[in-house]
Amino acid sequence: MMPDRKQRALHQAGHAVVQTLISRGRYHVSHVELDGPHAPLEPSAPSGEAALDREVMLSLYEFGLVTLAGIAAENRHMILEPPKGEPLVALSDLAAWHEQADQLLESPARVRMVSLNIMRKLEEWMTDPKIWRVVEDLAEALLAEDTVQGERLQQILGALPGASASVEAEATP
Repeated sequence: MMPDRKQRALHQAGHAVVQTLISRGRYHVSHVELDGPHAPLEPSAPSGEAALDREVMLSLYEFGLVTLAGIAAENRHMILEPPKGEPLVALSDLAAWHEQADQLLESPARVRMVSLNIMRKLEEWMTDPKIWRVVEDLAEALLAEDTVQGERLQQILGALPGASASVEAEATP
């Protein structure tokens, strides 16, 4: 059973917003799809272009933030609007996170500790009113358009705290 469209839109928006928050000018998110090859099965794959045409390497912590961001956005939404039935969880995101974390941290206790720290940071971001507004705006655009890209996407993501400076810097030749 697939989550409803609004839940999927919030999930994808969460990924894009967190990718933007952690990018620090290394890349920008170029498109977000509601239902595409990376959505909702593999939403943690960065959907963007690297600065200077380089491959962007995420640290394990950043990878966790991006991979679990969709779940954090869904959790925030469920707090604001409790689901009528049993909520669905993005198991592919959890599996991708655990595969990387288990490999690098080599200890269930370490994986648990890092996972908790990541979820705390994501909860902090998702409860920030300015960040949550961007997640909701992007989700609404996804519901209306199925794919958001280009200037429209940069306009939405540009409302993130500190994002407008990096978007302007990327636009400068």
